[in-house]
Amino acid sequence: MRKLATLLLASTLGLSVIGAVAYANPMVGGAPMYAKKNIIENAVNSKDHTTLVAAVKAAGLVDTLQGAGPFTVFAP
Repeated sequence: MRKLATLLLASTLGLSVIGAVAYANPMVGGAPMYAKKNIIENAVNSKDHTTLVAAVKAAGLVDTLQGAGPFTVFAP
C-alpha cells in the first residue's frame, strides 16, 4: 500500500511539473508567447495576430501596449 501511495504521489507531481512546463510559453500562431515580453513583442511574432498588430499600429497604441500595464486585449 505504501508503494502504491508513493507511486501515485510521484505520478501526480510528475504530471504537475509537465503541465507547468507545457504552459510556461504557450504557442499561439506557431510562435511561443513569452511572459517576459509585452503584448506587442509577442503579437508581432504570431502569424495569427497580423490584424491585431495592424490595428494597434493604426490606432497609435504601440507605445501604450509596450508600457507597464496590466492590459486586457481581445484579439480578432
